[in-house]
Amino acid sequence: MAKTRTPVRAAAPLFFQRPVVDPMARLFEAQQLLTASRHAEAEALLQGPLQDARVRHHAHYLLGRARKAAGDIDGAEAAYQQALQLQPGYVEALVSLGIVRKLRGDVDGAIGLYEQALALAPDFAPAHANRAGALALRTALNAEHALDDIPSDEAIEAQARAVNLEPHNVVMLRNHGALLMRARRRADAAQVLNQALTLDASDVEACLNLGFCLRAMGDSKLAITLYEKWLGLNPPNALVMRALAGLLTRDGRIDEARPWAEQAAALDPDPYALMQLGSTLMQARRLEEALAHCHRAVELSGGRADIYPTLLLGMTYLHEDPQPIFEAHQAFGRQIKAGSAPRPPWRPLAPGERLKVGYVSGDFVRHSVSYFVGALLEHHDKSRFEVTCYHNLGWGDAVTERFKSYGHHWVECEGVSDEHLRRRIEADGIHILVDLSGHTTNSRIFMFGLGAAPVQISYLGYPTINGVPAIDFRITDSVIDPGDMPPLASEKPLCLPRTMFCYRPDEKPPVAPPPALTTGHITLGSFNNVAKVTDRTLTLWAQAMNAVPGSRLLLKSSSMAQAVNRENIEQFMAQRGIAPERLSLQPWIANKSSHLELYNEIDIALDPFPYNGATTTCEALWMGVPVVTRRGRTHTARMGASLLGAIGRHDWVAESDAAYVDTIVRLATDVAGLASWRAQVRERLADSPLFDETGFARDFEAALHQAWALAATA
Repeated sequence: MAKTRTPVRAAAPLFFQRPVVDPMARLFEAQQLLTASRHAEAEALLQGPLQDARVRHHAHYLLGRARKAAGDIDGAEAAYQQALQLQPGYVEALVSLGIVRKLRGDVDGAIGLYEQALALAPDFAPAHANRAGALALRTALNAEHALDDIPSDEAIEAQARAVNLEPHNVVMLRNHGALLMRARRRADAAQVLNQALTLDASDVEACLNLGFCLRAMGDSKLAITLYEKWLGLNPPNALVMRALAGLLTRDGRIDEARPWAEQAAALDPDPYALMQLGSTLMQARRLEEALAHCHRAVELSGGRADIYPTLLLGMTYLHEDPQPIFEAHQAFGRQIKAGSAPRPPWRPLAPGERLKVGYVSGDFVRHSVSYFVGALLEHHDKSRFEVTCYHNLGWGDAVTERFKSYGHHWVECEGVSDEHLRRRIEADGIHILVDLSGHTTNSRIFMFGLGAAPVQISYLGYPTINGVPAIDFRITDSVIDPGDMPPLASEKPLCLPRTMFCYRPDEKPPVAPPPALTTGHITLGSFNNVAKVTDRTLTLWAQAMNAVPGSRLLLKSSSMAQAVNRENIEQFMAQRGIAPERLSLQPWIANKSSHLELYNEIDIALDPFPYNGATTTCEALWMGVPVVTRRGRTHTARMGASLLGAIGRHDWVAESDAAYVDTIVRLATDVAGLASWRAQVRERLADSPLFDETGFARDFEAALHQAWALAATA
């Protein structure tokens, strides 16, 4: 009997069953979310494909895109690297990783990745486009950084012959211009590069190099015209926009500079663009926003030392506590490149041997630094000191020629690399090398990091520590450095027995009576950089104006009369009871005599806080205008006290906000006293340590010998 088969029943469907989804479909959906800028949703959707071996490499690539779009550069870099580890020939990931490296400021690394991609896919357009942009950026950076491999005359002549054979070959012209730049024949280079641009107005590298040539020759206005014309003829380019913003900012044309800086950062937000935007915003009284961009630039770059300077200077404008300023400078110092060669060793001087001192600066021209260092250079005792000036600027003026006439050794070092300059200084046998620039324009601070001399010192040109471990001492005074600053292993203070400043004016306009005698009201004033005119400072000045009924305020700086600053200041003061008609905001005056003569329209000068004036304070005093300063806890907040103490006017130094206002009121109610001070001011100043050139030189020289002696025990 046959067995009866039991029919097989189909399994009952589950109440809920997850549908099977093709991982490629999820990747496609993630791409759509990225296109719609829904980055977080895209990243969440990619978690599944990241576990699937078939598509894991592509999922990591998309994850990198999501993270980059969300601003997570570290996460994006890690995701692209993982994608390439899973599939080394992944062209899209190579290009995307190159973009991240460029964002970090690693231009050479980015170019290398783009070229890897092109070796795999010669027609891949994104690789070509990004490589072209990176090459242009490298051109801009190389133009601003020194090169030592100066081409021979033979090489330049060979390139010139090639150009003569093909005079319409833009690439040949551009290469010829680059050779001439490296030979520091900038006028010739500018002519050749201009020919290249005439043939191809879209050549960005020729534009950037020509702009640098013009700037290096001291013609920034013509460089501005060049950049403006190039941008008017070509599609937007972040590098040219950034270069233009930088020049306009330095020229005080902030209303014009800011849109270019913002467009450059939006188009290509690399650390250089963010730092330029921060620099421009500092001159627009948007200090907190500026510093946020600078912090972001440093963070994005991974802490590259060359990105720091604008941030460091900007922090001195804002902070009243020295601790964050010192910490930021020390962070910079940890990133700075140390020398591969050991520093020259210290040794005792032989009997009768002169101490060889080198001064390094890009400001041996008509510049604030020259008003304080000129007397020192003139009065140096040549029987005991052998002085060399290392001038880091491609041009000079009448001040430069006067400094040369003092008979010291003179070395033009602009366009020379840090390592080459280090070797030159060592060969010159310099015992003590003095930095006069710090983190300001035309500085050689990175060369000091290499350790060019047995003893290295910072002085004058920068208002606080530099953060460079290889700088041993800082020449200062006991008012600015009374021993209460955060401790450092380097840059130990050497305090002069007087103020660290010795001022030499180069003009002598007559001192007029106080304007209040004729106007019937007190005019307060400040000619300081607008970045120092913080909300903290303006609040103090508004309080003073409210305490002196009918008073006026005259402010002058290169960018003060720009609409963005004028409207900002007028609105800020109006909120504190100061009507716009009580304010006079004027631009910088190029002619020095006219600039000094404007002090005759001020009764009392107001020092900003926490970044006091130095040159502006001395100029006001020279023109008979009392200066009221607010002493604080940072180096910058004590410069005014040092200067006023040197002329015996401790009574103009306030220890609190209330005392600052009270001092202004006291001076404002004694117009006869203001007139009496003006009548005798030049004689009083001539008898003060601030104007004692010979005495200052001897004290400074004693500090140099002290530094040399202390180095023996280090």
